[in-house]
Amino acid sequence: MIEVAVGQMLATRKGAIEAPAGTGKTEQIALVAGTLPGRWLVLTHTVAGVDAIRKRLKKYSVPDMKAQVETISAWSHRWARAFPENSHLSTQWTAKENDWSTVQQAAADLVESGAVQSVLAASYDGVLVDEYQDCAESQHRLICALSRMMRCYVFGDPLQAIFGFTRTDRVVDWHTRTLPEFPLAGQLATPHRWNAVDNGELGAWLLSARPGIQAGKIDLTNVPQSVEWVQCEVGQPVTDLGKFCFVRSQQPGQTMAVLDSSFDAVRRAKLAKTIGGTTVEPVSGRCERDFYDSVRNTGGIERVAAVLGFASSAFAGAEAAPKRKRVESLLANPGRQRIPASPAEIALCAVARDASFRHVVDALQCIEHEAGVTVTRPELVYGIKASLRLCVENPSLSLEDATWQVANTRRERGRIVRNRSVGSTLLVKGLEFDHVVITPDACRTKLEWYVALTRATRSVRVLSPHQSFTVG
Repeated sequence: MIEVAVGQMLATRKGAIEAPAGTGKTEQIALVAGTLPGRWLVLTHTVAGVDAIRKRLKKYSVPDMKAQVETISAWSHRWARAFPENSHLSTQWTAKENDWSTVQQAAADLVESGAVQSVLAASYDGVLVDEYQDCAESQHRLICALSRMMRCYVFGDPLQAIFGFTRTDRVVDWHTRTLPEFPLAGQLATPHRWNAVDNGELGAWLLSARPGIQAGKIDLTNVPQSVEWVQCEVGQPVTDLGKFCFVRSQQPGQTMAVLDSSFDAVRRAKLAKTIGGTTVEPVSGRCERDFYDSVRNTGGIERVAAVLGFASSAFAGAEAAPKRKRVESLLANPGRQRIPASPAEIALCAVARDASFRHVVDALQCIEHEAGVTVTRPELVYGIKASLRLCVENPSLSLEDATWQVANTRRERGRIVRNRSVGSTLLVKGLEFDHVVITPDACRTKLEWYVALTRATRSVRVLSPHQSFTVG
């Protein structure tokens, strides 16, 4: 059923809905696209967002002809490339550059030129935009241009605007930039996410806490039973912090996420080892790029050290130091060892002797399958092995191209929510867990606090020095 505020917005030509976390925003977008006459363009920011909207459309049996769902960047690229004379998009531009601001500015140029007005009018009756709080300047300019040609409705939440984008293409402010263009029709106010698991009390508290959080006040003194505060200082050693990272109410089959610093992936990996969990990783993040640099720019035992350094971060029980000593001995005294070399040691010796990525993949594979070894960074391990394999199978393919292809596949596939995940607020935005533990180093802003608190459906455990405090 279309909610009252959304219905009021639809009585106008354009407008905005403030949609707090878990209040059924995606559901409303699907219902609007399926109910209103004509064909609707539905835009969002990520491939995962596209998938979520398509699933809702399918749930309500909305015909494909009624709604076209795309990311803003993909739609911009398709139209700007189709009309280069009016979009001014260079024919040399490639997605590997990752300069989507240029593409979105080109699409805005195209729409503003009026050259495709009749084509757009024949293609769509209106536009629905999801997660508008994450729109950068270039995207906002494009949506505003479309809104001058057809009905346009945007959905977003200013308390979830935690993405900054680039210095030159900053996220637009909800209150000063979005609402003057798209008047606020109202706010969604039913905590569907928590009602679905009979935990409406937590959902109601999160809604009631919004004004305080907006003012930068985090108050955990009067909370539902499902919210627990534990005194814990900032900067705790990982081994000590791990003792607090649990929830008593977690049942078999339920998921738990521990949210820690957004700035230290290695620390998050150590925390995952400490609690017997796995990490949530950025796609093509710094750890992945650093590893590629190290295996390309080193040789011999230093290359082995690079592989073992990664293994010690990505696996629990990898025994990197003894392996290095053993490989040094095998290389210095070939054929003279009393104890035969293990498969991992043989593969590591090959890494030292030959620059082929095949040996790096073999070494990681062998270490992963040793007794007592568990993978703590599965997303990172998958990305690296898949990229290196692509290079081995396609010798003409550069590592940069292979990494780009694998990154796209990972984005399309979406994240797998595991039983015990360790991540950051930025990495888990848009995901849901049964339980969440928020460490003292997890959140630096009020927006990060709101996103962190709203990830769990059943319980939240907050580790912080104080029960009530202010943030910027």
